[in-house]
Amino acid sequence: MKLTKITLVAFMFAAFSFQSNAQTCTTVIKSKTGKVYSANPANITATATSNQVTVKIKKTAGRAETQVNVYVDNVMQPNPINYDNGTYIPSGWQTRTLNNVNGKQIKVKVVNQSVANTFSYSLKIIGESRSIASTGGKVDGTLIGQQNKTIYTNGSCTSKTQIIVRRRSGNARGNIRVWEKRPNGSWAFLSQYTKTIEQGDDKKIFVVNSNKKLKVELRNVSVGNTIGYRMNALAKS
Repeated sequence: MKLTKITLVAFMFAAFSFQSNAQTCTTVIKSKTGKVYSANPANITATATSNQVTVKIKKTAGRAETQVNVYVDNVMQPNPINYDNGTYIPSGWQTRTLNNVNGKQIKVKVVNQSVANTFSYSLKIIGESRSIASTGGKVDGTLIGQQNKTIYTNGSCTSKTQIIVRRRSGNARGNIRVWEKRPNGSWAFLSQYTKTIEQGDDKKIFVVNSNKKLKVELRNVSVGNTIGYRMNALAKS
């Protein structure tokens, strides 16, 4: 009995320590810009990565009367966002905050209620996530010989970004290269972070000392072999 209690306490401590060390960053889960016509509402969906998510929308052009409805697991939430008919563009973003939504589907429906007018918008769904990959999470795939896969990251809210590349299948050799985005929009190659997944390796995990946006490339340098991969980027405390 005593051993069971000790084991349980150790497990709870380990779980708590893992949660405490997990670094999350505010991130845009989904973003979209577009123009809505009366016959075709815009539907934007995303899966919440944290308990609290904020929906932000901004009118950018048009004169249509428009209603923006927010759904959680297909249940419409109260207090929709409304825009009156006319060319007036409110300053700033209109927001709605959703609580207790981690893992649930968030849907935003932009409904043009005019017949002849349009409504243009910019929309963001924002939450907390440990992954800072621009895809919102891990990316899986397979590369044949001499093929590349590139993922992009958002800037880490810490000074470090952890890059994770796992082998899921195949025995090809893979090269990993990293670039950092400069203020002028160009990419600077970071040669010190070049890594290789040898044929016997199942993963390559390393930390890039940067809080800027990164570009990470995996290249299958073999000719006849494949490599099944899983790539991700995490904020590292």
